[in-house]
Amino acid sequence: MNLSCFMKLFAVAIAASLVGYYALSAINPMGVPAASLFATGITLGTILGGLLVALAPKPGASETVTASSNIYVGNLPFNAGNDDVKNLFSPYGEIIDVRLVKDRRSKRFKGYGFVEMSVADAKSAIQHLDGTDYAGRTLRVNEAKKKGEE
Repeated sequence: MNLSCFMKLFAVAIAASLVGYYALSAINPMGVPAASLFATGITLGTILGGLLVALAPKPGASETVTASSNIYVGNLPFNAGNDDVKNLFSPYGEIIDVRLVKDRRSKRFKGYGFVEMSVADAKSAIQHLDGTDYAGRTLRVNEAKKKGEE
């Protein structure tokens, strides 16, 4: 359970307990102690809150999930950064993610990376950018192969 759900549940439990406390104390013919009324309200509020949280629509549940494509970008200049690659690909659609590959030991950029875009945007970017000149280097742009594919 995430913090947001917990906070909703807690708020409903407190609200229900306060309403129950004031309502029952106003019509309390048997002289039930206030602490018992409050505890009963908390219990009922927790149950009601749990039901409300469980039945509430999940955020993003109505959003459609769009398929994305991973693009290999090779022969990039060694001084290129994430922002440079984003600026290069942004005219062709929304960029989901950019990952530039660095050498583990030297921490220097290796000259290639991956860009994630929607499938349609990725096809457009590949078509327009593959073989083009960027900072004096001919880019190699194609759909990334999964590990183990050749």
